Amino acid sequence: MNGLQGWCAVLDVRPHGESPESVKVLRLTLPNDLPGDRREQVKQKPVGKAFAMVANRSSNGHSLASECIKSNDGDEEIIKVYLKARAEGSVNHEEHVNQLKSEVRYIQEARSSLKKLREDLSSKLENRQGDKQHAQVMLEKQNGSWLYPERLRADSWEDQEEDCSGEDVEKIRQTAKRLFAKLQEAEKRHQLEKQAFERTVSQYQEEAEQTSSALRRAEKSVVEKEEHRSLLLKMKEGEAELARLRSVEGDKLAEQDRSAQLEKEVAMLREKIHHLDDMLKSQQRKVRQMIEQLQNSKTVIQAKDAVIQELKERVAYLEAENLEMHDRIEHLIEKQVSRGGHSSRARSKSEYVSSKRLTGPKPLPLIRVVET
Repeated sequence: MNGLQGWCAVLDVRPHGESPESVKVLRLTLPNDLPGDRREQVKQKPVGKAFAMVANRSSNGHSLASECIKSNDGDEEIIKVYLKARAEGSVNHEEHVNQLKSEVRYIQEARSSLKKLREDLSSKLENRQGDKQHAQVMLEKQNGSWLYPERLRADSWEDQEEDCSGEDVEKIRQTAKRLFAKLQEAEKRHQLEKQAFERTVSQYQEEAEQTSSALRRAEKSVVEKEEHRSLLLKMKEGEAELARLRSVEGDKLAEQDRSAQLEKEVAMLREKIHHLDDMLKSQQRKVRQMIEQLQNSKTVIQAKDAVIQELKERVAYLEAENLEMHDRIEHLIEKQVSRGGHSSRARSKSEYVSSKRLTGPKPLPLIRVVET
């Protein structure tokens, strides 16, 4: 890059326990646009640093964006670009990152070898510093190169090459050309990768802007929904209060109607109770009369039972006398009649006695009094 010294590093930072398919983070550090004088001074030190860091998305899950951070020296600018890795291209992305790492290592080796080469050249030229300054002054006077410092530096470089031995210069040139060609090729690849990264970054920035706009719209819709919900709650509360007031007024009217209806019902119930009291009193009188009749009937029945019992006793007494008379008659007949006639008379006598037996008294009906 523009013949300046610098270095580039690629780091793969992944938290422990997370898969490589999550969101990746790429951080690039690029030099700012410097003026010509400042750029000549910066040639003596690295002026650009590129960091490619691949890491997973943070746990908070915010939308992706790029960050620009100034370094402490003020000569370089750190650009953090958060790239979203796609699951279907994770393998290609890993290969791409590995290729980028190898190219960065190759660039570092090339730059370190060029730096060593320049240090060797500078050490060899220190012994002939006085002659070089004299040659520079002479060339400036002859060619008027005070106004062309770049030409002066080129001429001095040629003088240095002439002073060195031919073989060393040729080897150094070949090595420098080879390294410079590799460096240019690596820089071209790096530029292509940089352009691809820039396109990817722009694409991800557009996606991030779209996501942020969608997020803002979603937040706005959420706020509107919350406001709508609060208004609905207030409206429902007002409707409930209005319905309560109406119900209170309606309850008052209903209570008045209900009280009038209850008064009418109470009057009707009082009349019914009075009528039922009259009916109950009449029923009680009827029951008393029936009880008196039953008691009278019971006394009559008891008197009749006593008469019946007396008649039963008389019948039993008469039966006993009758049996005694029969026994006497049989005794007399036995004495007078022979045995054959005695058996016939005995059968006729037993039939006569069985026919003369009286049946017992019939049971009286049971009368039960039920009070209501």
